[in-house]
Amino acid sequence: MLTKVLPFLVYLMSFPLMFATAARVEIGLYFFLTFVPVIAVMKKITELPGGNNVVDGFLLAMIIGWFSNSSRESKPFFTKAPENTVVMLVILGSLINLIRGYTYMGMSDDINLVRLMAWKNYMILPVLYFVTVNNVDDFKQVRSMIICIVISLIGMDFNFYSTFRWIRAEHYSHSIRISGPFSFLGPNEVGAFFAMYTFLLIGIFYYLEEKKLKYAVLFVIACNFYPILFSYSRAAYISTVAGFIALGILKDRRVFFALFVVIIGYRILLPNSVVERIDMTFLNKGDVSASVAQSSEVDIGGVSLDTVGRKELWDKAKEYFYEQPIIGIGFDTFRHREGMITHSMYMKILAEQGMLGMSIFILFMLVLIRQAYRLFKKSTEKFCQGIGLGFLLCIVAHLAGSISGDESLYYNLMAIFWIFMGLVASLNQKYVTDDLLDVQPAESP
Repeated sequence: MLTKVLPFLVYLMSFPLMFATAARVEIGLYFFLTFVPVIAVMKKITELPGGNNVVDGFLLAMIIGWFSNSSRESKPFFTKAPENTVVMLVILGSLINLIRGYTYMGMSDDINLVRLMAWKNYMILPVLYFVTVNNVDDFKQVRSMIICIVISLIGMDFNFYSTFRWIRAEHYSHSIRISGPFSFLGPNEVGAFFAMYTFLLIGIFYYLEEKKLKYAVLFVIACNFYPILFSYSRAAYISTVAGFIALGILKDRRVFFALFVVIIGYRILLPNSVVERIDMTFLNKGDVSASVAQSSEVDIGGVSLDTVGRKELWDKAKEYFYEQPIIGIGFDTFRHREGMITHSMYMKILAEQGMLGMSIFILFMLVLIRQAYRLFKKSTEKFCQGIGLGFLLCIVAHLAGSISGDESLYYNLMAIFWIFMGLVASLNQKYVTDDLLDVQPAESP
């Protein structure tokens, strides 16, 4: 259903929805939240006539609607927000590094075209941010966004379960790892995706007052731990632990007790295959057999990626950083030069963007954390507090998982993140007036 009937139905309704988006911008955002993360569906759509232009069509429709609404309502085209400046810095920095890749690496025209396409797809994310911050500030719209995420995650949970339940998983092996609805991406991306947006929903859950929606969100949160566990992604496990620690500090200290019990008794509480995967983290490299190393290779976008040997990849990234410490070797060049990704967002930034890119990234994240915390602590509306807490937990999960993973360039994975970034910026402008951040102790619901 998810990869056969649904893509065709989404394809058929996408064109009338584009016209509707030009009048009501939020419709396009609902499409991005519901369908774009399901890569298996979007990949099937691109195989249909004109299907590869569906995402661009919605973006254009949203921009037209944004212009139209601003003119009709006589309001500023850009809402002032601290995030605007750092988002523009991210755009400028990536553009500098894209050009840097042309001038420094001397790659073929075909590879440079692939890099240009990767940059163009990355720029979808800032567009989603600006569309959201300037067009969404109504609670009904936000509620609809949460429902879209719930629907999307339920579908992806079911797809993952319907595939994985046929796999014999009494013991861990690399061959039992699946990508679920993520098509050409790997299990690490699956785990990181579910970890990030599970904590987004957890934060929102604490402040939801509508019972039906609250129970629906809780149901999805519970279901999401199935693909997190059986993604066998250590990055996802790190994200999950970091998210719970942040939740305990910021909101509910009872989480610490539950987390302590799980960490101490994980061998008893977790499935055996997951326990074996966790224990592999502490094995020496010599304990990993050649067959295991070979079976851990995955293919992403036509590039073969070896998931064993992160140390060697990180050492190579450091070499590139030492060669070009200021602005790096260029946007999206490492995987084309080495045939592998860095398996760390931080190492990738250092190698490809140097200290300039890392400085922009740190500033970017500090602003996001501050604004999310501000909305969480200073908003007069409980609903806004939940959005602030949820996005703050999502940031923590993203940063923790990115130590040994990198999903930042995939708009399918990061669309929800950037849309909620815009939502936090918009709600801060409307529902928060006090800039002072009084640190308050964690509370229990």
